[in-house]
Amino acid sequence: LGTGDGRVAGVECLRYELGEPDESGRRRPVPLAGSEFQLEVDTVIVAIGNKANPLLRQTTPGLEFNKWGNIVADDNGATSLPGVWAGGDIVQGAATVILAMGQGRTAAAAINAYFASNA
Repeated sequence: LGTGDGRVAGVECLRYELGEPDESGRRRPVPLAGSEFQLEVDTVIVAIGNKANPLLRQTTPGLEFNKWGNIVADDNGATSLPGVWAGGDIVQGAATVILAMGQGRTAAAAINAYFASNA
């Protein structure tokens, strides 16, 4: 969602649930009808590739980076900016998707705890 002058103002989201298992036994995500919602944001980071975008350092004051240009985060994914988490390639450089998924899961629990205690 944009402001009209080329800036981001929000993102539109859709909730999903796990569908029935397919022939392989895997339950795939299925969108929930009528679950659309919007979040107000002022920055969107596209998470593709395996190198840090050099513009990130220039556009995010207060966010700490290491000498390789990766974001510094603790074991829960928390960064030097309150309320900002990071994981996967942007933290440790190119690695496996399994490792990134694990970091995402850990960060999700930390994010949930953060918002539950700051509600």
